Amino acid sequence: MRELLRSTAGERLGLAAYDADFAEAVDSVDGPILRTERIQTLREPGNPAWEAFTDGRWDDALRIAAEPDPESARFFAQLDKAGSALRRLRIVERPLTPYVIWELHALRHRAEAGERIRVLGADRLVGFEQRHGRIPELMVLGSQVLYEVMYDPSGTPVGARKLIEPGVVRACRVQIESLLEEAEPLDSYFRHEVAGRKPGP
Repeated sequence: MRELLRSTAGERLGLAAYDADFAEAVDSVDGPILRTERIQTLREPGNPAWEAFTDGRWDDALRIAAEPDPESARFFAQLDKAGSALRRLRIVERPLTPYVIWELHALRHRAEAGERIRVLGADRLVGFEQRHGRIPELMVLGSQVLYEVMYDPSGTPVGARKLIEPGVVRACRVQIESLLEEAEPLDSYFRHEVAGRKPGP
């Protein structure tokens, strides 16, 4: 995928501009939104559940993550009305990082709200990534636009690079869909790899 991303010019957007552009694109989305997540430790400042997790307040982190989220509910309702959906491919490395353990707990509630999430072990991507490079963090909105989400060295989101070249958007979408087919549904992965686990030694 990285060769495809390098093959065309994109527009660099700061975080606020990316959020606004993404929201506008969702209004006219013409297919599923595909999300790839490859980084194993991210920072989510402003997310109360993540902040509780980083403070070591595990029970609070789980409780907050389980609370109803009206914004997410509106987002998934908007996608459903448009005949779309958000499909996330979460790549995981072993041993699971504390962040990934927390995130997979939190993602179960997003799945209940309407997000379609599948998990794929990084060990199954060795050949793919040798051929195509490490999977980037992407948001692909139907056939119209692709965002390469950018992070600083600490794992904090700083914006995105926007690409609209149809051939690149289509090729990345096809590759992600193929990987999603190989991946395991979140529920079953959670049961045999994460259930009952807490971050830490």
